[in-house]
Amino acid sequence: MNAIRGNTACAGLAALLAVCMLTTLITACGGTAMKTHEETIGGMMKNEYYVPSKPVDQSYIGCPWSKQFGALKDQCVPDIATRKERSFSSMQQDFAYNLGIGFGGQTLIGVQGGVGVDAGGERRAKLEGVEIIMADSLADIPFEPKVPYVTEALRLANFSLRKAGGGGVRAGVTSGMTDASGTGVIGAGAGGSSGTEGEGLVVAYKLHTINMKSYQKEESGNVALELNKIVDFPRAKVVVKAYLQNIEPGARKSLPRNLVWSCPRANAMRQNMVAAWIVEIKPTEPGKKSLAIAFPALPKVDDCYFYSGVIYSRIDPVTDRIHRQKINIAVVEAEVSDTLTPTAWVTRMSLVDESFNIKLVEQGDL
Repeated sequence: MNAIRGNTACAGLAALLAVCMLTTLITACGGTAMKTHEETIGGMMKNEYYVPSKPVDQSYIGCPWSKQFGALKDQCVPDIATRKERSFSSMQQDFAYNLGIGFGGQTLIGVQGGVGVDAGGERRAKLEGVEIIMADSLADIPFEPKVPYVTEALRLANFSLRKAGGGGVRAGVTSGMTDASGTGVIGAGAGGSSGTEGEGLVVAYKLHTINMKSYQKEESGNVALELNKIVDFPRAKVVVKAYLQNIEPGARKSLPRNLVWSCPRANAMRQNMVAAWIVEIKPTEPGKKSLAIAFPALPKVDDCYFYSGVIYSRIDPVTDRIHRQKINIAVVEAEVSDTLTPTAWVTRMSLVDESFNIKLVEQGDL
């Protein structure tokens, strides 16, 4: 009986020791394993994403990217259609979360979900609202050879930065205070600043560029455009016609709203434009849209007499190649009389067909 009791005691002690060893092992190694896991995640994601030095809530989809200056907003093509999707990738969520905290951001999802870091810095908040912003179609992005473009943005919808009293940027969700919606309230900092609240923070951008090994280009050559005459581009499957469009004084009408103006200044003056040169492009096959490019005739606007843009683009689902047509129009000379009749018109146009694959720009490629 004593032997049985001794064996039972030994077995219990062995089990207890095993539990202790396991607990010790988890405690001792857990931090290292978690740290290694997070570093692995960060390393993998950093190869795919570029992290801005000054995060803002701007996706910059379709903008060219400079190694020194980041996204070049002034060179973006306006009105690129985008979509927003919620991320369900834990790896992507962890990466975004760590970046948000590193930038000094805090969550705005209430007290229970707010950022809480104890004395050891080990406690983490629950992550919500990681969004992926991307173009509806990558074919809409105006890729140029050897230039990286922003194709995706990783956004923390429930994050916020605030400006401290000294001008610095730091986080601030007041503990124990929520508004009616349960969102954390931005509170005053140590310097007495009330802070500024702005929900949303883009923490990383994904870049793509043309794979030059796949790039193919064919040009139609420069063709003269005569007024009121149709010019056929059979290989490009479009016809083009140029004409002068004017508005009678006192008619209280403006030029058509669907015109694509050759420059932003002309577009801003469109309501006061009396006459415009129109280059109308019509496809000869279904599935393509007509386009009307407008150049200011009266009043004249300097530096608004050249236009370059994509008139058609698509992605081949078999080859993943982007196929597109670009148009270049140069108005060399154009004049109208006081009676709004043409007195001079010299204009050249060319069509360019391109096809290519794109590739991800990884860290170190720039």
